[in-house]
Amino acid sequence: MTSLDQLARTDIAFLNWRDPAHPDAGGAEAYCWEIAKRFSAAGAHITLVSASCPGAPAREYRDGIRIVRAGGTFGVYAAAARHLLRNRHAYDAVVDFQNGIPFFSPLFTPRWTADICVIHHIHQHQFDLRFRWPLNAVGRVLEKQVSRRVYRGRPMVVVSPSTREGARRELGFGNPIHIVPNGSPHAVSDAPDGERSGTPAITVVSRLMPQKRVDLLVRALPELLRRTPDLRVDICGDGPERDRLAALAEELGVASAVVLHGHVSEERKEELFRRAWLTVVPSVAEGWGLTVIEANAEGTPALAYDVPGLRDAIKPGVNGWLLPSSADLADGVGAALDELARPETRTSMATRCRSWAAAFSWDASAERLAQVVLEDLQRIHRHRRSRRRASDLSVVTRFTARDAEATERALRRTLRGTDVWSRDGDGFRLLLHGCDEVRALEALRRLDVREATVTLAGGRDVLVGTASPPRETTTRKGPGGVRP
Repeated sequence: MTSLDQLARTDIAFLNWRDPAHPDAGGAEAYCWEIAKRFSAAGAHITLVSASCPGAPAREYRDGIRIVRAGGTFGVYAAAARHLLRNRHAYDAVVDFQNGIPFFSPLFTPRWTADICVIHHIHQHQFDLRFRWPLNAVGRVLEKQVSRRVYRGRPMVVVSPSTREGARRELGFGNPIHIVPNGSPHAVSDAPDGERSGTPAITVVSRLMPQKRVDLLVRALPELLRRTPDLRVDICGDGPERDRLAALAEELGVASAVVLHGHVSEERKEELFRRAWLTVVPSVAEGWGLTVIEANAEGTPALAYDVPGLRDAIKPGVNGWLLPSSADLADGVGAALDELARPETRTSMATRCRSWAAAFSWDASAERLAQVVLEDLQRIHRHRRSRRRASDLSVVTRFTARDAEATERALRRTLRGTDVWSRDGDGFRLLLHGCDEVRALEALRRLDVREATVTLAGGRDVLVGTASPPRETTTRKGPGGVRP
């Protein structure tokens, strides 16, 4: 039985700044909605509390989810607090999606409610881009000092190793932190690149906000068009920067090479990605970079600066290119287009991109978040703290069992929900989160395992959430219980 199955009939509130109907919805809203849908499909009773927006009703049921819309951009925080207080005994768990400032749900829920905070990326350096003093300073204090106090000891979820590093280094969180990445937007196609443009084409999908820095690509176009006169750039998305980007393209004399599509449908977005040679993400930072995986799923590589989040989503030589922060964007994009000018390079890169995107799925992400929720519910019901101290280390251990059936029963009984194991005959592989080699060996001794190899998990193991078992093995999730 999966962790999602075990959450059936539980009542869970999802708190998010916006819902997918909001005109400014982006990757964070996609993350929340895709996981909420899967929780609901598994039998959990989900209520999504988000900000009101023009044309959307205050109450709505969609995909099995009850949507409650109230408050505006900032009023939604007070509205969510009122909702939790009025329904103080209604929810078993609250999943609080932080978009710069969290909802501080532990202040409004009973102590027996599991409160999990999900962080996409750290905003300490971005508040200055959106607010003037003193609001920018207030935002930093709320995200850092106040959040650290309110969520002390509670489980946190981040979407990438970069966000985990930022939560430790910039925010000073000492909580247990779990990585649950974004999923791939749809089933990855293995079809040939029949729709790929015969001439260089770039597709950008982004909310048009200052921190996304799409203007850097527009400013690079005069040089890029000098090198590649037939280059075309499609920019999909809307936001306050759209008019400025259109004016900038006119000013630089590159408007004929740029199409600002505004908001597009999923089908149109996929079509433009399939057509493109490259997607460019010049953002100052991301939590993960969902648009990278969306492009990769269509066989399109990505280019970005080596900044938090994007350095996790892009593996140079596999699915794209990373530029140093000081690099000239025109030079970087030009070099990538020169490589992609060879059809064989486009074909081989498309294969690697699809393979990378296929490693992620919303089903897997929903199951991993369910593991975190279930684990905290079990901790609360047992009235005790986790035995495993907060740690960002993960280990992979391999061993052969003398009695494989007995070992399997023990693993099902003793591993915690966020750990992963696989079996191949008498051989076992375990991916243990939140512990080092010494504590892993202690756990193995309790399982009566005397000989095992124990190594620190690699980045791919942590992101994908498996111990990279052989293809024929079945990966299984521990159902929770006594923790090593």
